[in-house]
Amino acid sequence: MNRKNSRRAILACGLMLLGTTTFSSSAFALDQSVVSPKAMIVAGHPLAVESGLKALRAGGSACDAFVATAATLSLTLTDMMGPLGSGFALIHKPGSENLVRAIDYNGVAPLATDITKFATMEDKRRGILAPTVPGNLKGWEAIHDDCGRLPWADLWADAIDYAENGWPIDAATAFHIGRHIPELAPYESWGEEFLADGEPPAPGSMQRRPELAESYRQFAELGSDALYKGPVGEKLVAFMEKEGGLITQADLDAYEVIWSDPIQTTYDNYTVYGAQPGSSSITWMEILKIVEGYDLETLGHNSPEYLRLLIEATKHAYQHGYQYVGDPKFHDVPVEKLLSAESAAEIRAQIDATPIREFAPFDVASLYQPPFDNHATSHMVIVDEDGNMISSTNTLGTFYGMGMVVEGTGLLMSNGMDWFDIGPNIWTGEEKSVLTMEAGKRNRWTLAPGMIFEGDKPYMLVGGAGAEATMWGIAQPILNAIEFGMDPQKALDAPRFRYGDIYHYTGGVNIGIDNAMPAAAREGLVNMGYPVDEPGKFSNSSRGTTQMLIIDPSSGALWGGAAPDGRDFVSGY
Repeated sequence: MNRKNSRRAILACGLMLLGTTTFSSSAFALDQSVVSPKAMIVAGHPLAVESGLKALRAGGSACDAFVATAATLSLTLTDMMGPLGSGFALIHKPGSENLVRAIDYNGVAPLATDITKFATMEDKRRGILAPTVPGNLKGWEAIHDDCGRLPWADLWADAIDYAENGWPIDAATAFHIGRHIPELAPYESWGEEFLADGEPPAPGSMQRRPELAESYRQFAELGSDALYKGPVGEKLVAFMEKEGGLITQADLDAYEVIWSDPIQTTYDNYTVYGAQPGSSSITWMEILKIVEGYDLETLGHNSPEYLRLLIEATKHAYQHGYQYVGDPKFHDVPVEKLLSAESAAEIRAQIDATPIREFAPFDVASLYQPPFDNHATSHMVIVDEDGNMISSTNTLGTFYGMGMVVEGTGLLMSNGMDWFDIGPNIWTGEEKSVLTMEAGKRNRWTLAPGMIFEGDKPYMLVGGAGAEATMWGIAQPILNAIEFGMDPQKALDAPRFRYGDIYHYTGGVNIGIDNAMPAAAREGLVNMGYPVDEPGKFSNSSRGTTQMLIIDPSSGALWGGAAPDGRDFVSGY
């Protein structure tokens, strides 16, 4: 049975087993896929998913649901993303001239950027110098302008209500606030916004953020002009001037989103689409293209040889990411070459000739280890009743971004400057690399949304989070679905490997093995000569936080899975 027929048979079997309950998403826990007939949202928090579904039920499109979901997610997942962050999205509209369009609303290094102002890694990681010029709000508005039906202001109603009247803190949010007190409480504005008398809020307690509610009201009334030309932007610029930051009104005036064709490649009989660099969609796409030439199904899921091929493909793809993926306006990114069949064949020949290739940083002296796993990104996928689809990733960079709250707004900014090099690139050895900090430049992110089509029919929406874990965290579940016929939740739940660590600048090279991986897989990799971490050291963040939605090729049913062990959620109707 070929890949396509195998997948169809398994999905069809699943539909028969689930019977008439398949179309009632409330019947499912997150240990199995949700199946719905008309519309579906997978996103980072249940309340945000519900806000998006309300927009869809009110006659809105995927673009309306996207804004409503993002607005509420910016409150309930405020440590992860928000209107002043960065993002990328892919959009499919049935019948449109372009099968898929890409939009880049990544932040930009301020015009006043001067690399000499960043003496240490910490200077660009936290504090007033850390943020790039905000992109999210203008990107969300551009997406709404593209295919929204409902009034923009209506899509902010839930977020405004939660911010004004309170929302109950979940356990994960309380945990992340608490663990950041040693690092972020010294920023007075952060403590005032998130702590109660200097203490973290208890799970279940109500959190009210009136200044944020007022900022959201301004966004609802004035659109992105509230930030780029209006009262919220005035507060941001005044805050920058007061604290010694780099962002000015000239930066806000100059900021624009970028619409483009997506990058693409093929895998088997599928066409795979990703966002343009400086997104990292190209990295997981290159992994797929490399391993396409092997009979993975025969090797067996997570067998030692299967894992070896994926690990070696991952090394090559990540090396190319560090070497080439930057702002296309500043550097030539050889997308077509890296995603070509010829390049993949050359890499497979190297993998076959050298079973384990050393790929290690040139400069270990510059390694910098954050105090704990720290990535602040959230992915969502949305399908509406008319077949409009969005796959979008949004971020603040690190948990709580720059760590400061913009005075008088309740808003957090990204720490996008952290993703630029201020010294030699530790992976390439280059003094001046594609990642070197420069004014007006868009940074490389590990944001990596994807869409996969079979002919002109959509098959999968996918994307994730988790710093450098994002891309191997996307590639492995895709293969689980295509090669082994897993439904989305099974594909996401299946154990994964980790290569190195989840930070570009820390330079790890060990292999991590998910705690649920068969013992034979670990033993086989050790016997091959890989440096494998001891059992029990694999953290959930190492696997990547991945969302997935599959469109059943026979029935059109929507199969959704959400990242396990987090706040992520999936629902539909």
